[in-house]
Amino acid sequence: MQALDRLAKLRAAMENLGIDAVIIPTADPHLSEYVPAHWSLRAALSGFTGSAGMLLVSAEDAALIADSRYWEQAEKQLPAEIALIRLTGSFLDHVTAWCEENLPQGSIVGYDPELVSLNLAEKLRSLLEDLGFEADALAGERSLPLADIWPDRPPLSMSPIRLMKRPGRSIVEKLEAVRSMMADKGAQSVFFSALDDVAWMTNLRGSDVPCNPVFLAYLLVERDSAELFVDAERLSAEAARAIADAGIATVSPSTLHEALAAAALRGQVMLDPDHTNSLLAALVPPESQVRSASPAMMLKCVKSAEEIRAIEEAHLKDAVALAEFYAELDERLAAGDVLTESDAAQMLHAWRAKDPEFFEESFTTIVAYGPNAALPHYTPPIHGGAVLEPDGLLLIDSGGQYECGTTDITRMTPIGNPSPAMRRDAAIVTRAMLRLLHLKFPAGATGAQIDAAARIDLWAHGLDFGHGTGHGVGYVLNVHEGPVAISPRAQPVAIQPGNVLSDEPGVYRPGRWGIRVENLMVCEQEQTTEFGEFLKFRALTMLPIDVRMFKEPFGEGVELLNAFNAERRNKLMPLVSPRAQKWLSAAAAELPFSGMRPCLISKSAVGSCFQQAQRISAECLSFCLSFVPLERAKMPQ
Repeated sequence: MQALDRLAKLRAAMENLGIDAVIIPTADPHLSEYVPAHWSLRAALSGFTGSAGMLLVSAEDAALIADSRYWEQAEKQLPAEIALIRLTGSFLDHVTAWCEENLPQGSIVGYDPELVSLNLAEKLRSLLEDLGFEADALAGERSLPLADIWPDRPPLSMSPIRLMKRPGRSIVEKLEAVRSMMADKGAQSVFFSALDDVAWMTNLRGSDVPCNPVFLAYLLVERDSAELFVDAERLSAEAARAIADAGIATVSPSTLHEALAAAALRGQVMLDPDHTNSLLAALVPPESQVRSASPAMMLKCVKSAEEIRAIEEAHLKDAVALAEFYAELDERLAAGDVLTESDAAQMLHAWRAKDPEFFEESFTTIVAYGPNAALPHYTPPIHGGAVLEPDGLLLIDSGGQYECGTTDITRMTPIGNPSPAMRRDAAIVTRAMLRLLHLKFPAGATGAQIDAAARIDLWAHGLDFGHGTGHGVGYVLNVHEGPVAISPRAQPVAIQPGNVLSDEPGVYRPGRWGIRVENLMVCEQEQTTEFGEFLKFRALTMLPIDVRMFKEPFGEGVELLNAFNAERRNKLMPLVSPRAQKWLSAAAAELPFSGMRPCLISKSAVGSCFQQAQRISAECLSFCLSFVPLERAKMPQ
């Protein structure tokens, strides 16, 4: 196995460098979530292809730390020589525990400072030293000899860099906003290392990272100048002209170290300690550092009205492609065609590619059938995968990059006759998604505070899921965008109007099936009362939810589901083929109401309503109170 051969070469290099263990994160010098092939060292050494994880290697032992999304995948891909550590706390907790178990006191633990953030490097060094180990930053002459360890390493991308076709805000406007934030912090300059920050600031897009329209570059903004560190020949003429007109000079990446050191001599340098690697951060003396969250990250997560209008257009385009795809899928399966997961992925790509504004997927498409759907980040092989045969539910999690926006959607569709247990899980997950979508909450609330809204329905049935409920989404940018998220582990950052977030609860039964339903939504103002400002969400995703997977009565929330589907069915019908119209009519059909009509209660009628409580189930009452603003409600009919 290639991974084990590379691992043996790594151990030989470790011996030559005099280190006892090495930490290999999933990262590039920009600390990207998804790394270019050139920087996929962890995958090359372990054979594990998941998008997150950390590899620990000593002379005798090796282990991969991975979160619950990847446990089953890692068990299948890792060679027997590499143990799987199931992430349950922080990476650092597991790193230190592994070192204590596998290394003698005084051991030297190496790491590449280019692949570790400033904050993480400081925490790692402190923890290791407290335990009696020595942390060694492997840089310069002590760098790992990757050319020997990984001789077939892919080259760095040199793809063209272009100007965005539909920027939501001008480059000058963004520079002015950043400079204002610099002044507030007392900084002379701000350094941008995260690729999506650089792309957003410059209104430029590239293809150096699959599915993320970014390019390898750094940006240094000072009070009266700015420099983009990138190979100038990569810029289109239009791109070069746009940034020059905005006052941004193009300079060679080879001058970055010198430029950072010089900026520190001129004044305080603002940098993000979680998104600047420790090697570059060390070029700015501690007394010259202003450590702060990236101003670009804070600005770009709040979409402008123009950006939201464009994103809405992207979602409508995406829904048209998906409706046509599902209609073709239904037709071919009914005709007896034998289709695999990879066949479905290719069909979906072909339909998206028909739109002239589509240019790539926003992430690798997940088409998962049967037990594969229990793997949240399962990716089918390029050819083959599970055959789509009765009787089960097909999970497809996919997204598109359009010139007008980035999409991310998960839908379930029945193949044949799924079991009653599958259908019950699907109904529970759908209700959970709707509950969060219709949540009203006070301004200032964080994603950690509202995450439970998507889990209440699952908890009631003894169910839960290991991943977060929602992530931020960029504008023609990365499908995962910080700092706002909906998760028990979300940063304490308030959700604001203009934030675009996903809503994707799930249920995963290993070895059997998995269910996930996902929409993107935008946060908006709801109302202001004597108790303050309240916010709400509005769904952006425009494809209906396939109701054919609910054989039994859907139960509470059916009116919300019907309204959701009716709006999308009506918008899509004039835009799709007769075949897709037929699919929409079946997949988005109105479900009958079963059981007691949900009671909608106004403040003035609370007393009257409770007098009728014997004929109103407690479950119904609880459901309605959580979904309906009291001020706007009606008495039960």
